[in-house]
Amino acid sequence: MKIYAAALLSSLASAVVAFESTVPCLMWSPKDYFTPTMDAIEQFIVGKDDAVTTIWSSLSSDICDAKLIAVVDQPGIHVNDFSRSEAFAAIKQYRKDAATRTEFEYIADSVNVDQLAQLISEECEGSMVTVAPRQALDIDQDAQSPTVAVLSLPSTFGAVAAMQENDAAVDEFIKSVQEYAQDDYAVIYTSSSAKQSSSHMKKRSMFERRAPASDNSAPIFAKYQLFSPGIFMAIGVSAVVVFIVAVGVSWLVNIQTPIRFEGKPKKN
Repeated sequence: MKIYAAALLSSLASAVVAFESTVPCLMWSPKDYFTPTMDAIEQFIVGKDDAVTTIWSSLSSDICDAKLIAVVDQPGIHVNDFSRSEAFAAIKQYRKDAATRTEFEYIADSVNVDQLAQLISEECEGSMVTVAPRQALDIDQDAQSPTVAVLSLPSTFGAVAAMQENDAAVDEFIKSVQEYAQDDYAVIYTSSSAKQSSSHMKKRSMFERRAPASDNSAPIFAKYQLFSPGIFMAIGVSAVVVFIVAVGVSWLVNIQTPIRFEGKPKKN
């Protein structure tokens, strides 16, 4: 029973760490260039190796008809940042006004932005350009094939001021996209690296110490650290509480009410 409890606690902690080390992928367009995905509550974590193909599969069959496909790379972003911070006013407004939008909230570790942009440009037989923040969009107006424009932003390290500055850069970039393509464009906003917090690094190092050794033939207790002082403390406290409750319940169960009551004494 103790081993099962320890394994359950370990798996729950691993799940928390897994969700922390994820990046989102937000997509929107004034046209029907995206197919709706499942509800966010039904989504599982998309694997890092499957991220590019999963994002590509969420694009509609008409995506190659777009004049421009913008791919924005914001390193160190988490989906919770959009609900906890007001630094994404422009991005939220663009998504709100979009005709179609979809998202993947949890992608493990990162998205290979260069591979994603290359895949889209190859499938659509278009060209790919790289744009720096605050740089004008220099694309041939007479281009017949779609253009994939990649905007790489600096990491914010969780600073609100840096997030606001990047949000303003995205706003300028999308305005230049609209000036070039009118409403015939699509935007993919994601991250090439997950946020690394100090607590996450501590948890990661803890689980790395518990990771299996290179010798896979070793016994399970030699490969894994299944117990820790915290787990033993929790088990000990739980055992004391269970013992007290069991004794109290047994005492209550053994209480017996009298079968009959004594009658009043007769007066002589």
